[in-house]
Amino acid sequence: MNGIFGLSIWDERKKRLLLARDPFGVKPLYYYSDGKRLLWGSEIKAILADSRVPKIVDRRALDLFLTFRFVPSPLTLFQDIRKIPPGHRLIMENGNLLEQRYHFSRPEVDNHLKEKDYVDLLEERLEAAVRRQMISDVPIGVLLSGGIDSAVVLAIMSEATSQPVRAFTVGFSDGDDVNELDEARFTAEHFGAEHHEILLDSLDYREWLQKSIWYLEEPIGTTSALAMYFVSQLARKHVKVVLTGQGADEPLCGQHRHLGERYGHWYRRIPEGLRNHILRPLVESLPRHERIKRAVRSLRTRDVTKRFVQVYSVFNPEMKASLWRPEQKPDLAEESSEGIVGYWRQGIERLDPLVQMASVDARLSLADDLLMYGDKMSMATSVEARVPFLDLDYMAVAESLPASLRIRDLTRKYIHKKAIAKWLPRTIIQRKKGGFDTPVDRWFRSEMTGYVRHVLLSKNSACSSYFRLGAIENLIQDHVNGRQDNQRQLYCLLVFELWHKVFIEGKSFGSGRKQ
Repeated sequence: MNGIFGLSIWDERKKRLLLARDPFGVKPLYYYSDGKRLLWGSEIKAILADSRVPKIVDRRALDLFLTFRFVPSPLTLFQDIRKIPPGHRLIMENGNLLEQRYHFSRPEVDNHLKEKDYVDLLEERLEAAVRRQMISDVPIGVLLSGGIDSAVVLAIMSEATSQPVRAFTVGFSDGDDVNELDEARFTAEHFGAEHHEILLDSLDYREWLQKSIWYLEEPIGTTSALAMYFVSQLARKHVKVVLTGQGADEPLCGQHRHLGERYGHWYRRIPEGLRNHILRPLVESLPRHERIKRAVRSLRTRDVTKRFVQVYSVFNPEMKASLWRPEQKPDLAEESSEGIVGYWRQGIERLDPLVQMASVDARLSLADDLLMYGDKMSMATSVEARVPFLDLDYMAVAESLPASLRIRDLTRKYIHKKAIAKWLPRTIIQRKKGGFDTPVDRWFRSEMTGYVRHVLLSKNSACSSYFRLGAIENLIQDHVNGRQDNQRQLYCLLVFELWHKVFIEGKSFGSGRKQ
């Protein structure tokens, strides 16, 4: 079924219940079973409405959250509530539960097609996907960033309708270093869109962060999640459905980690002594260059699963060892991280590692991070967000691409950029990738420092129960002083603390300023 769904079907004749989540996990689906009852819903709150469901933190899931910045399926941070993985189904029959993977769109790399053939296929499938997802009986628009993916969605929508497309962009009033507003404005003007913008500041962010956790139901350590709520809220004043550019970076290899994986073998050819005694210490001594440090740590690892885990890691094993209180640290946590990644590598281990990473990304970080907050933040404002790039017909082509067409030289998403040249001018295609950053790094070193300290270092904080406050204090101090860029680690701890307050302690939150 080519669509997005979290569904349940009761077969009266067979007395069998089927729960299923769409192939790439655009829609979430949760369940709880105590052996006597099965509760399920698209929101965890529906399950927690039953007061008999225990609210116990799963420490293994918490450790995985520290690794990935999200809780990977099938776990949630609630010990007894499960999340059906993308492309999986749960069958209940005769009192027994069976979870199965039903969608096996494993990459079948075809090296026989010519580059032009792939360009034609990607063009054809993407246009068909956008046009198909534009079908709606309510007003429709597009969430527009400064990047190429939402730009090409807007371009195709503009071709398909005689009316200006409504486009919506979020930015930051004090975020000139991360804003993509100028780029989005240029794109909107180029295609004659009706463009709407909303600006956030650090006070908006702080006041609404806890409320966003209520909507998310899971801690997600991606700083742009809250911005998704505000831009969806803006869109709701004009439309009820939006198309987005999400889902292209993962299969088409648009991230920095993909570039590292593509050319990491060259690094591993450097003599080990030179790597270990000169290059690695030199990189580790650099202040704040966390992305480069993480890359060097991972690139020296030849085992593919372990290398992927290191690339994804927010808190590496050494950081977690110093963070956890000894009596709270769960057993076998690192093996669990490798088990999660290893599961999604099953059946594709012989493919190029870059192709493997793209496939894992599309089912792990995309589903339980970006798509999770995209769906929940938009639905919180009664807006349906659709993702043309995850159309099954389009993905069948995208996942068949050889590594050499996903990245060529230092150009990420190489073949994708060739394909969308049909719609976009070079000035848009050649833009430097922004990645929808937020000013959180700077805010944590300035106006939000006191807030972060207060929330994380209070003696009655949840963090004080699970983690060493001294380790958290060091993370804050190193970040404020500019010795390290610890924004990802601090943000993860912050959203965990707020999640615990809302869902475990049952504390209320303010209403925020903007409605």
